Amino acid sequence: MWRNHLRNGMKTYVAYSSSHVCNVSSRTYYDATKINSYKQAYTWVQFPEQRGQLLEEHKVIRKGDIINLHDLLFTKYRDYVVRHTDDIDVQVKAAQLAGKVIVLYFLPLHHDYAYSRMSVSYLTDTYTYLLSDNVFEVVLVAYGSAEDILSSDSYKDSQSHFESIFYHMPWTAIPFPDFTSRDHLARRFGIDRLRCYSTSIVIDSSGLVLQSNSCKLFEKYGGIAYPFSNERIEFLETEDANAERLSLTALLGSPKRDYVISNKGDKVVIKSLEEKVVALYFYEKGITPDWLTASIKTAYEEFAQKKSCFEVVLVYLHCTSGTIDNTSKESFSNTFETMPWLAIPFRDPICKRMMRVFGRPYYGYPSVKAPSLVIIGPHGEFIEPWGADIICKFKLPAYPFTRQRVAKLDTEIVRELTLDMLLDANTTLRRKDGSKVRLSQIFGKRIILFFEGDDCRNMIASDFLNKLKERYLDMKGTSDEFEVIYITNIKKEFPFNKPNKDVPSWFLSFASDLLPIDLSLYCCYCHLLLVPGDFACWCGGGFGKWRRKSSMLAFDHDGRIVRKSINLSFEDTDFPFSAGSMEDEAFSELRNVFLWRDE
Repeated sequence: MWRNHLRNGMKTYVAYSSSHVCNVSSRTYYDATKINSYKQAYTWVQFPEQRGQLLEEHKVIRKGDIINLHDLLFTKYRDYVVRHTDDIDVQVKAAQLAGKVIVLYFLPLHHDYAYSRMSVSYLTDTYTYLLSDNVFEVVLVAYGSAEDILSSDSYKDSQSHFESIFYHMPWTAIPFPDFTSRDHLARRFGIDRLRCYSTSIVIDSSGLVLQSNSCKLFEKYGGIAYPFSNERIEFLETEDANAERLSLTALLGSPKRDYVISNKGDKVVIKSLEEKVVALYFYEKGITPDWLTASIKTAYEEFAQKKSCFEVVLVYLHCTSGTIDNTSKESFSNTFETMPWLAIPFRDPICKRMMRVFGRPYYGYPSVKAPSLVIIGPHGEFIEPWGADIICKFKLPAYPFTRQRVAKLDTEIVRELTLDMLLDANTTLRRKDGSKVRLSQIFGKRIILFFEGDDCRNMIASDFLNKLKERYLDMKGTSDEFEVIYITNIKKEFPFNKPNKDVPSWFLSFASDLLPIDLSLYCCYCHLLLVPGDFACWCGGGFGKWRRKSSMLAFDHDGRIVRKSINLSFEDTDFPFSAGSMEDEAFSELRNVFLWRDE
């Protein structure tokens, strides 16, 4: 509320507000008074002749500006900031900040601290990493709302809130009683008082404002982004883009560390792992399933017995939304001591690089599948992001745990399959008209087994069936004719429940009547019939619903398999008996089943 006074013939405007600059009828006013022990009122007096000076004083500082940070941080009566150590506030003199990169960390006191807890965690990681170098300092600037200056009770609450936050921070702060300096800094850097999130301003030792909001940089890069210049960030972005061409040492190491650790405290030089297949295990406490750890441990121990060139390196994630509140040095140690492999040290900024390079999200559950076990070949020959699926599903024969190896393995297994391994020659099949015929009567023909899935009524499966019927009719009575055995899992007449004279005489039977002679054999060769549904979890072993997907097996005249397909489509006139690559098709099907993305 404005109060208009006449004093010595000069008009004065007093605003009981936390607003720092007021412009009334294009007239600029400056801060003139402070009252009642930090319960502030602002008085602006009109000085047209000093307009330029006042505008400069209230000009918002931007990225790229060069400023006198000393004059902004310190006053005539205070030449220090404070650090809370051993339950007391210790003065840190201005001279102790000289020559350092300074971060002004603006934190709102009028909002729940939970809004900023993750940014505080990221900044703490950065600060800890650079602490021993003595080149970096953070200054907390807590700013409040109008209640700070209007109510003594609110002032006490804000001070108590400030102390509860600051006392857990390792860096310095503008003392809470110095409201004028805190408010002045917030004004000069254009901090929105309604903002509920923290803001970080990076200033180098010369006073150059390097970054106007660096919270994302601390989250993404941590201490390795020092000194947080544009040039350094561009270098890191280029390094990330070329990560696949980096050596293992360059990928896992940092300027401060060229080793990984064992749970016994030993340091293992990363270069000694270059000759091995190395698996990077991304572990999130309370999120990563125990069965995944058990599967990896089984493979690791079997390889250890064979003295094979295989190693696992734990990447213990501590900075995601799911782990930030429940991870600590102790939780890392408790987890790591149960694992026989190596690890990147706790809270090392390289963990962030691994998350960036391999697509691990910071917030919430991934909207798309994220890698959990990344396999890196000897000398970086290959990078396989989906090692978890491969080890859990295909075990040791899939070594060196690449999708290409799995596709080859799957094809080798499928090529062993013959029609008589699945169906007995005396199996009775039923035609559309109800007549019956033994399987032995059609031996010697090319035969397709079509397995009905839950998707059989959707557009893709229906379109495939229509095209298959057309081809069936076109080839009927020729040397290329084939028969189709339609296998459904339920007792129904689909797709022949409606009379249609144009429908060919397909052989139709029920899975319960026909398959399998050996259930384990059927599952071995046709394991891809089950695929994740909308709510299925990654790694093929989580929670959620599952649906059967339509598939087919094609056998040649001699009963030898020539095609196994889940991706039902006609790509050439010879389908489904073409001499195309079964391995390529297996690779494509594995991608669809396990939701693998090309990285």
